[in-house]
Amino acid sequence: MKRLALLFLLVGCLLWAFNSAEAAVSLSVKATITAGTNLGTPVILKCLGYKVTDPNTFNPSDPNNCPAGSYTSLDFGTLTTRLYDQNGNDIGGAGCFYGKEFFIVYLYPDAWGGKGYDITSTGSFTDADFQKAVVFTPVYSKDDKYDPNGDPQGDLTSDEKSWNPDINKDKLAQGGPYRILKAKRPRIVRAQYGIPPKPGAGQTRPSGWQEIPLTKTAGTYTGTITITLTEWQ
Repeated sequence: MKRLALLFLLVGCLLWAFNSAEAAVSLSVKATITAGTNLGTPVILKCLGYKVTDPNTFNPSDPNNCPAGSYTSLDFGTLTTRLYDQNGNDIGGAGCFYGKEFFIVYLYPDAWGGKGYDITSTGSFTDADFQKAVVFTPVYSKDDKYDPNGDPQGDLTSDEKSWNPDINKDKLAQGGPYRILKAKRPRIVRAQYGIPPKPGAGQTRPSGWQEIPLTKTAGTYTGTITITLTEWQ
């Protein structure tokens, strides 16, 4: 969304009599664009992990996948040790603790006046097991829309693709800063966070990932995710 301040000045306006051979109007138009960026207000969704059979076709706008709710933090609640099929049926033990739900943080960075931005994620977990278990994924979808009745935002440009080689790739959330998106125009982007179970057939986990063992001591474990926008030109 560009922010435009338009100032129209009508100067030296002298209109001769209607029957005059000449009539002149001098019109001066000024347009001002303020330079800057902001991160905008994020929207957080809590989604059912067992609904994701194909990340490329998963639809977060479907309430069957991401039930409606208002979230301001990434609270995974009580972790589970059971696995579920796409219909939510218990299909056996997972052999570890994991989060049945995962979070999608929708970000709406704004850029105007030629400014660009770099959005990053930093994770800090004091518990060693959670440092190895929480996964972060930056996701860009060309089908995301600013207006539900409007056009999709479209694909990244060739420059943006070169700046964002890790889009749609999993990594550990611990540490960073890890890039979510670098761009020079308003773009909708998702930052996803989850505590997955052991990988099934055809699945992978990022380098260094380890499941939370069944021997984990009962308790409440906390961490911090920080998302930062840095402006550039």
